[in-house]
Amino acid sequence: MARLIYHRLIARDLRSALRYYDTEGGSKLGDRFYAEAQAAIAAIEEDPTGHHFSDGGFRRVSLGSFPYHFLYEAEGEIIWIAVLRHDRRHQSFGLRRKKG
Repeated sequence: MARLIYHRLIARDLRSALRYYDTEGGSKLGDRFYAEAQAAIAAIEEDPTGHHFSDGGFRRVSLGSFPYHFLYEAEGEIIWIAVLRHDRRHQSFGLRRKKG
């Protein structure tokens, strides 16, 4: 099984989106968002190289019914998740995040 490593700002990315959906749609919408984020991460783990390349050479996996996606790198047994980004966010957002 691959080892997942998250950029330190992923938690902030996730909290920001959850805060929005909890406020706008109540906790059930926030719960749905979180479940889809978890499903996207599971899809990355299941097939790290099976998702298409996107901005900055990162691979991209979208959340099912929310306008968000993860950008990540997969090298051998290591999966580095760089950013959770809104689909309308500027395409350079998160691309300068470094491993470590």
